[in-house]
Amino acid sequence: MVTKVPARILNFMDKEVVRSIIDKYGIDERKAISDFLSSETYRMLIDPETELYKVSPLIIFDMWEAEKVTGDPRSSIYIRAE
Repeated sequence: MVTKVPARILNFMDKEVVRSIIDKYGIDERKAISDFLSSETYRMLIDPETELYKVSPLIIFDMWEAEKVTGDPRSSIYIRAE
């Protein structure tokens, strides 16, 4: 049986990744939140089968950045495992 990703973990990830987006790109918080929550990276994060909630928020941020550049979060070096 697959369970949901715990809300406290998602809350932590959301805050950390959004903070990284704001810090690096200088965009406002609402835009950063919107960009992250509407991303494929976020859809992968909330899918308990991917188990991405177990990795560092820095990896999730890298996936988000890779998605913005290439259109695919799987192009992140952490997913490609090169």
